Amino acid sequence: MNIIKKIPVPVSGLILAILSLGNLLAVYNSNIRLICGIIGILLILLLVLKLVFYPEEIKKDLSNPVILSNSGTFSMALMILSTYLNQFNGTLALSVWILGVALHILLIVWFTYRYIICKFDINVVYPSWWIVFIGITMGAITAHVHGLNEIGFYFFIFGFVAMIVTLPLVVYRYLKYPNKLDQNKPLICIFTAIFSILIVGYTNSANVISMEFLLGLYLTAFVFFIFALIKVIEYRNLDFYPSYSAFTFPFVITAIASTEVSKIINYDSLNILILIQTIIAVILVVYVSYNYLKFLLD
Repeated sequence: MNIIKKIPVPVSGLILAILSLGNLLAVYNSNIRLICGIIGILLILLLVLKLVFYPEEIKKDLSNPVILSNSGTFSMALMILSTYLNQFNGTLALSVWILGVALHILLIVWFTYRYIICKFDINVVYPSWWIVFIGITMGAITAHVHGLNEIGFYFFIFGFVAMIVTLPLVVYRYLKYPNKLDQNKPLICIFTAIFSILIVGYTNSANVISMEFLLGLYLTAFVFFIFALIKVIEYRNLDFYPSYSAFTFPFVITAIASTEVSKIINYDSLNILILIQTIIAVILVVYVSYNYLKFLLD
């Protein structure tokens, strides 16, 4: 029960990374995907049990705008979990996907009302806002599994528009009011996720792919990848915080984005980049998982 009480809401970011990593590595070994799926489900169950047995703890956590925005990775994880379940039970998989989408839409509505309409404060603007507003693009990535491509494309459009609106806001916040809190420093790595998730959402939901548009997204994503990688190296000696989860999924989705682009653009150097990005993603997921395990067992 102590582990259940200690498990933090931001672990959902690690869950999302593990499930996404399973899909990324499935081309190498299908058993790896199975292992990632099992680990992801177990961690989801731990979070659900915390909600059941310690609802006040969850409520307290979600009163923090940073944790609330990070909680969007839970609904995103449900969407990608549905792709695992689909091979066993299509109806169950679709139900989990709908639940994930519904929870994420509710998060968008509540977060917008609470932190934009009611009381906007530039000091609580973090890259984790992108989890809320661009994270719905996970619906675009996974919709085709359930035969819902058209709906998925609308999710991509929403995510893309949200990026246009929020990117200048987050950049302005960091330039004008630099973050000084160690526990929030890992969130900067979400920069590498925003264009990467849009790429994967676009390639999985669009009927016609614009090469110029795709290349524009990818070049920007690559610049942000380098930026985030520099930040990981810079923050490598930070004490452990649940926000370490931000070191994981952004790099996994970046490797997936490169993989998606390589299917459309036949360029040999991309294969080398994919390998490098995949190795980085695996190292970071294992590293963060190890630190989470130490934290939970301490």
